[in-house]
Amino acid sequence: MATPFDPVTVEALASRIDQEIAALGKVAPMAVQRSLDEPDAPLAKQVAEIQRVTGESARGFLRKFRRAAKADICEEGGVLSAQWQQWQDLASGDVVKSFGPILVAMGFSGALLDTVLVAVAVIVIHLGLKTFCEEFSE
Repeated sequence: MATPFDPVTVEALASRIDQEIAALGKVAPMAVQRSLDEPDAPLAKQVAEIQRVTGESARGFLRKFRRAAKADICEEGGVLSAQWQQWQDLASGDVVKSFGPILVAMGFSGALLDTVLVAVAVIVIHLGLKTFCEEFSE
């Protein structure tokens, strides 16, 4: 799938993702449940953005996203899965290029696409692919 973003937009979105991850700082690890559900949790901003844009719970939306993105992020040989297995990290630009088409297929566009992409990317990178794939499986 081709990315819905030009190179300048990919770079700008990757920069936003990196800034939000940096803002999380060195927060103490906590259970995914606490990370997503408590109002003062580290990922509260991203959860609120997902809820605002999608009109549904972040947990429910992330399950749908995981289902749509499974081949790229949760299955061996997936584009981001291979990167995660090798480096235990993901390049923000690669995440933008991978998640963009998936979110477009889910019906997002324009500023809403940008907002939900950044929020989902920060959550996935912060939790890690393995944890994300396990936590949001059906």
